[in-house]
Amino acid sequence: MTSSSRDLPAVELAVTLDWRDTAAVLRVAGEIDLVSAPEFEEVVDVVLADGPRTLVVDLRAVTFFCSAGLQVLAAAHRRLPEGALRVVSDSPVTSGPLKTTGLDTWIGIHATVDEALRR
Repeated sequence: MTSSSRDLPAVELAVTLDWRDTAAVLRVAGEIDLVSAPEFEEVVDVVLADGPRTLVVDLRAVTFFCSAGLQVLAAAHRRLPEGALRVVSDSPVTSGPLKTTGLDTWIGIHATVDEALRR
């Protein structure tokens, strides 16, 4: 498996993109709120424009996650094939909203990036 990574331009969030073959692994850190959600959406759009077969969004370093962030993930889910969007979360801060809204039935939640990539 080959891997390459690059930082993406962000102001409110710290984001890093790491390619693992045809899978894009997007690591996000910070608060995803009404101010930073448009930035999160822009980053996701840039990644999806590169045509990954799988998008893994690692939210383990996210300290706040609101409904605007959920909307970004829901939009990404609609743009990808079934099961191609996977979220990495080990905290109720990020997995809680996904479960409460039922998005976890469409977007898989995984404990680690490796687990998400094995699916």
